[in-house]
Amino acid sequence: MKTVFLSFFTLLILFVFTVTATNPSKGLTCEQEITLAMPCLDYVTKKTNSPSAACCNGMKQIVNSSTTKEEKQAACKCLKEAGSHIPNIDKDRVNNLCKVCKITNDFDCQK
Repeated sequence: MKTVFLSFFTLLILFVFTVTATNPSKGLTCEQEITLAMPCLDYVTKKTNSPSAACCNGMKQIVNSSTTKEEKQAACKCLKEAGSHIPNIDKDRVNNLCKVCKITNDFDCQK
């Protein structure tokens, strides 16, 4: 039952962001960014000790599609808003995800 609820909750989050998605990055909408980041949920909620290949590949796509300051800010805003609805999220893991995935492109949300 817990798995069904979590799956439903995840789909609900995706639906909310589908309806309210704004400020897409180059070639990616907020919905697409969330979909690419979904495989990271187990890692950022401490269900696994390392991110999956799908997680790292999704993050690489998001980073590579966000080349300007505005695109980076839009991607960060999108993912931060999505993450704010996820219980038990570990902010340190979120902040270090690019480093753990060995993504060398600069993706500092403050820049």
